[in-house]
Amino acid sequence: MNFLNPFFLLGIIAVAVPVIIHLINLRRPQKVQFSTLSFLNELKKSTIRKIRIKQYLLMALRALAVLFLALALARPFLPPTLTGSSGSDSPKAVGIIIDNSPSMERVSARGPIIEQARQVAQTIIDGARQEDRFIVTNTNGEQSQVTLQSALRAQESIRNIETQNTGNFISETLSLVYERLEQAPIEQAIVYLITDGQKSQLQKLESFDIEQSSDTKQITFQLVELGNSEQQNLAISDLSLKSQMLSSGTPVTLGVTLENTGEVEAVNQYVSLEIRNRMSGQYQVELQPGESREYLFEIVPDQTGDIPGRIIIDGDEVTFDNSRYFVLRIPETRSVLLLSEDRAASKDFRSYLNPALEAARKTNTQITFTERTVQEVGQAELAGYDVIVLDGLKEIPEYWFNDLQRYIQNGKGLLFFPSEQGNVGNYNDFFELFNAGEYRNIIGEYASFKPAGEFDDLVEGHPILNELFEKEGDEQISLDLPELFFYYQYEPPENTGTYNILQSRSDEALLTEQRFGEGKVLISAFGSDPGWTNFPINPLFAPLYYRAVLYASSSEQGGLDQYTLGQRFEWEGSMQNLNVQIEKGEETVIPEVQGMPEGIQISYPAREWTPGILTISAGEEKRLIAVNQDIMESYFDTLPYTDLDNLLSKYVTINSAIDASEISENGLQEQLNAASFGKEIWNWFVWIALLLLVAEMLVSKLYKAENMN
Repeated sequence: MNFLNPFFLLGIIAVAVPVIIHLINLRRPQKVQFSTLSFLNELKKSTIRKIRIKQYLLMALRALAVLFLALALARPFLPPTLTGSSGSDSPKAVGIIIDNSPSMERVSARGPIIEQARQVAQTIIDGARQEDRFIVTNTNGEQSQVTLQSALRAQESIRNIETQNTGNFISETLSLVYERLEQAPIEQAIVYLITDGQKSQLQKLESFDIEQSSDTKQITFQLVELGNSEQQNLAISDLSLKSQMLSSGTPVTLGVTLENTGEVEAVNQYVSLEIRNRMSGQYQVELQPGESREYLFEIVPDQTGDIPGRIIIDGDEVTFDNSRYFVLRIPETRSVLLLSEDRAASKDFRSYLNPALEAARKTNTQITFTERTVQEVGQAELAGYDVIVLDGLKEIPEYWFNDLQRYIQNGKGLLFFPSEQGNVGNYNDFFELFNAGEYRNIIGEYASFKPAGEFDDLVEGHPILNELFEKEGDEQISLDLPELFFYYQYEPPENTGTYNILQSRSDEALLTEQRFGEGKVLISAFGSDPGWTNFPINPLFAPLYYRAVLYASSSEQGGLDQYTLGQRFEWEGSMQNLNVQIEKGEETVIPEVQGMPEGIQISYPAREWTPGILTISAGEEKRLIAVNQDIMESYFDTLPYTDLDNLLSKYVTINSAIDASEISENGLQEQLNAASFGKEIWNWFVWIALLLLVAEMLVSKLYKAENMN
């Protein structure tokens, strides 16, 4: 056992204090003859011995408590020979991981943080032995060859590490370094992680996982934290579409939320919208630390397809997060599959959905629809449509359940209209796939034309109803409300993904939106023919359900396609050509491609990518995808050491963190050397001292040797 602060061993002198106090208490009192108390001379000698034993025991406990506290202050640590490694004179395999995330480009009181990281890494190499070997790598961007190398080559690798505005792959990097050190023919190994301690970086170590066996080499982990920086930073914390009815020539509102994630007030700054490299709007920004505010920009798409753009912040001190890219996708057409029963010719009432969609198709080229029966459609065909309308099916085939669930989860839409002869149990089982409530009771009589309920007033607030009517200002909507003859009492679930679009006068849900994954399901409490309600002959019927189809075809992403750095790039699309390439800036890469019934799935590591716009090309087909940094990179708060210990202590021996910003260069060298030699155990001594003090208190209160018989 050795000590990091041997100067504090002088505190062992304090052990003499309890001994001196004990000796003082042993002074014999002056004898005074008192004849009336002569019976005290009969005190038993055994009682006197018990008192002395108690005094000696208390003195020993107090002295030991002081001794262990003094040893704890000297910061003892176990050398590698006691923690499973070879001796301190043996060669070591040293892994050095430098955090080169964008936050490391900030400047603290000691200069650029990335430069401090390089200096710490250089200090580690300077304190090493000639026989030691090194692995030097970084957390962000492409990695250099992760192999053991000499000190000279390691120094060159350190000089080449710069900050990169790419994804954070710290967990994968640590796993790779750990694997290389375990395979190295050197018994003693240690990993240094040099970082600013940013919480968003270190939390990704939650996914760190390695296979361990009984003969696994013991590897020590040492965190070296660098100085933080109090700087003003304005970040784009959210980007969303306020309009989901997307079409060419229709205004689209883009919501941009800015947040001051720094500790200094943001003043005289600007946020701008850029579409196809042309400025389209600007606001002046002033925000207090921690304050956020949303700014609305309006876009009028002049064409269909992918429209690239970005949000730009001007005047910010921290620049890596001053741009956020987006791609607004305006679909050329929405393909609709209308699934219905094979209706007999003797059927009195027919669905009005087909005529409504046919009229919309003739007057507007935004939708194309196909009507089929269940028997005419194969499961593989479902994914080829943007919206599926289940119109009056008596029962939904159970072998479709999983396909339709995946269909909705991947961003498609579904409208459901029940049949008057429907299997309610089957319907509810289907709704359960989407946590979408259930049908409870049946109200009224089909085709009775006797009112059993009435529509409530239409209230704007949902995209289907917004802008459905041409009106000025706060003008109220006035129209003849439809009557209900027969309908199911639908009970929506109690969750935040549910919205009642239409309601009855008795507050019963008539048309409900249920979000699931990236898509949505619209569930109607009544069917689409006049036997249920007189709504099909109401002028509102056709435009409302046309807008419902357009809305259901807009995915949860709201027309904004983007990929967040720091993970493997994976994308699914309806392209059929397997010869796919990805263009990012001036570079072109070939991803892994897998054919699927509904298109293709592509995958690529994407470690080297920076924010921008990428193009996926497959023959004549092209898709644009926005690439952005994780918004959490803009928050500079640090992860507590205890949280890091909880993440990694299962796999590695963790030393106490070293704060390089609080110590001198010589002090840093001493602590780094100590870290490579073993594990600190000062906390063991503190606990032992506390236990001794508790024991002293118990002996003092419970040992009643002074009582006389």
